[in-house]
Amino acid sequence: MELTELDRNALYDIWMSQKAKMHMTQMEMAKRLGLGLHEFTALLRGNAPLTLTFVNQLCEQLHVRPSQVIPSFFERELVAPGAVYLQNRVMVDGEIRNVFIEGNQVIIEYEHQIS
Repeated sequence: MELTELDRNALYDIWMSQKAKMHMTQMEMAKRLGLGLHEFTALLRGNAPLTLTFVNQLCEQLHVRPSQVIPSFFERELVAPGAVYLQNRVMVDGEIRNVFIEGNQVIIEYEHQIS
């Protein structure tokens, strides 16, 4: 998927909006993303090509869904919905001993210490 200048502008706009709400600097965000300040700025300003990884990571840090703010993402979603990928996290009260899959179920066996 190729990202456009319209996508970059939308990403920049959401960055400017969210950074103010989150009281965050460019340096803090660059550090969160594992980038140098100049690299982060180049990606936002158009001096470096946007990658899907960068867009997804930045949107995750800004607590927004790319399909809601990046034009190419929501246009693609409207045209061809395809599959939706979801993620669940589970915390257990004990030490995980075994994890396996049966059909659409994930079974977690764990040991719980009784006091």
